[in-house]
Amino acid sequence: MALKILITGGHGMLATDFARVAAARGYEVVSLGREELDVTQADQVKKALEGLRPNCVLHTVGLLVDPCERDPGEGYRVHTWATGCLARHCQRIGGTFINISTCGLFGDEVRYYSECDSVRIKTQYARSKYLAELAATEHCQRTYNIRPGWLFGGTLQHKKNFVFQRYLEAQRKAVVQSAGDKFGSPTFTEDLSCKLIDLLESGEYGLYHVTNGGGGSRYDYVKRILDAFGSTATVEKVDSSAFPRVAPTPACEMLDNCSLRWLGLSALPPWEDAIDRYVGTLKASL
Repeated sequence: MALKILITGGHGMLATDFARVAAARGYEVVSLGREELDVTQADQVKKALEGLRPNCVLHTVGLLVDPCERDPGEGYRVHTWATGCLARHCQRIGGTFINISTCGLFGDEVRYYSECDSVRIKTQYARSKYLAELAATEHCQRTYNIRPGWLFGGTLQHKKNFVFQRYLEAQRKAVVQSAGDKFGSPTFTEDLSCKLIDLLESGEYGLYHVTNGGGGSRYDYVKRILDAFGSTATVEKVDSSAFPRVAPTPACEMLDNCSLRWLGLSALPPWEDAIDRYVGTLKASL
């Protein structure tokens, strides 16, 4: 009998790509969107987990950064409290819990941050996600806390599809502006999904940074995207003040995947290669 994986936030980019990857590797997958499972409702969580009895829960539900800054309580309800609730019920049915966290837990120094670095909380979003990590570990013994990089992937229909949105922007503008002072590790949801399955099969629970190899500025990211599309638009490097935000996001979100390396699992491909592969699939759909 195939092992069963329940995915929360089942219509998102990561959820969509993970469901496809997991099914291809022989898992039974049940993806539930908010209309089918509101993770902030304890009775719904209890009913879903006791009824489906999955071997693993992949928790992908998350709010955007700026709304959490405006309404911290909602961030804690959706991220921290709901994660703890899911983890408790996962423990009760003997399941494994995979909690998707964030790369935005560190500071402004431009370097790669490992699992051994102390967090430096700058936003309400980051605080709620970090507390969610603690809640997951506290309430379920079989927990993976995963900190991914800047996620890209999914389908053309996903509203958060950063890669496709930059393509559309370049169709409208001759010059596309992008921040040269914000740094991260772009991460393909398909590559991340493959590594999540590897981790699940390892049984080595814990905290993992999982990103495509390397990092760069937001400008580097956007330029690679448009180059891969063959766009004639110019990418202009600007200061991040050109894109005012409510949340004081950290300058650097680049991650070092130390725990994967120490476990002996292969590294994800460089992010530039991942962009080229993903854009290739999008171009075939246009």
